[in-house]
Amino acid sequence: MRIPPLTRRSFLRLSTASILLAGCTAAVSTAPAVRIKGASAAVDVLIIGAGMAGLAAARDLVAGGKSVRILEARDSVGGRIRTHRSWGKPIELGAQWIETSTGNPLVALAKSAGVTTAADPENGTERYIDTQTPEQLSGTAVDNLYTLADEIITSALDTAGGTDKSLRAAINAVPAYKRLTTAQKRRVESMLAQLIDDDDAVEAELLSLNNYDEGIDAYRGGNLFVNNGYVGIPQFLAKTLTIEYNINVTRIATDSTGVTVTAGAKTWRAGAVVVTVPLGILKANRITFSPALPAAYTNAIKQLAMGVLNKCVLRYDTAFWGTTTDTFTIAGSDPHEFYQFIPLNKPVGIPALVAFNAGSRARALEAKSDAQLQAQMAAL
Repeated sequence: MRIPPLTRRSFLRLSTASILLAGCTAAVSTAPAVRIKGASAAVDVLIIGAGMAGLAAARDLVAGGKSVRILEARDSVGGRIRTHRSWGKPIELGAQWIETSTGNPLVALAKSAGVTTAADPENGTERYIDTQTPEQLSGTAVDNLYTLADEIITSALDTAGGTDKSLRAAINAVPAYKRLTTAQKRRVESMLAQLIDDDDAVEAELLSLNNYDEGIDAYRGGNLFVNNGYVGIPQFLAKTLTIEYNINVTRIATDSTGVTVTAGAKTWRAGAVVVTVPLGILKANRITFSPALPAAYTNAIKQLAMGVLNKCVLRYDTAFWGTTTDTFTIAGSDPHEFYQFIPLNKPVGIPALVAFNAGSRARALEAKSDAQLQAQMAAL
């Protein structure tokens, strides 16, 4: 087993605040629940969104003695947790890992929910393939690439301060990076794709150098790979909660007596509302707030950006790659495209490969058909 000097999911305590923001949460009011003509039965608090943030808020409020109703736009709970089961085994199209597992309450919660985990494939045996040479690198050569990528990013971060610039500009200016040949840069870039693009769902060109390393892990320890259905956790949390599905909220109005929430011809009334919708919904102004949100809220919504991380999954008749490889790193003509494949035959029990793309490459894939994606992945 090769243990790299750093891993994609723990490197430098990478900040993911800008891409993990689940929404804008209003302060919970102490106004009493009231009824208005034409409205659904009033509750103390309405929660918009049944992702993990909404479910956690609901459970805390219920534990505090409040009556709560959740309005969810989709037909299921979980938000970014999306488990696909039509292949007979659970395939995670959204969240996959429980990160920094020591002391992480998700570990105990997963156990209570019957959700199991496997060892993190990224700490297992890695095969690095340069498709342009073509060549498969030795374990020592891969370790050296990780070390070099680590040193380059660390050197770039050491220049933070003063007038801000992109992380990419700082990397390009690092002497050790500038000395690399074109072929060497392509291989290093395949590592940077995992360490930066994948963790932040966006390329280094769009990341602030001065604010990049602000994330702090709340816990420590290794990461766990969920292998029997991550959606089991939000489903477990939702068991005792009141949730209405397929409700696309379009308006939230507050006054001195409480809050009115509207979705189509339906309305709900409560003493307070907690909004946990995705940032993209807020940026697109899909929900009208009356009165308008404070400037501090709207400025934050406007300035925060959205990242994209895509998974593409190919299922085969048999796992032709065998059982000794836990991850594949690919250095292709574009080292930031399809940079990593994770086999699922060992952790999940299905002969499938999951490929990762982030940022602009991930967005570009959205315009391609399944057949085009299959052909592109198979060509690697």
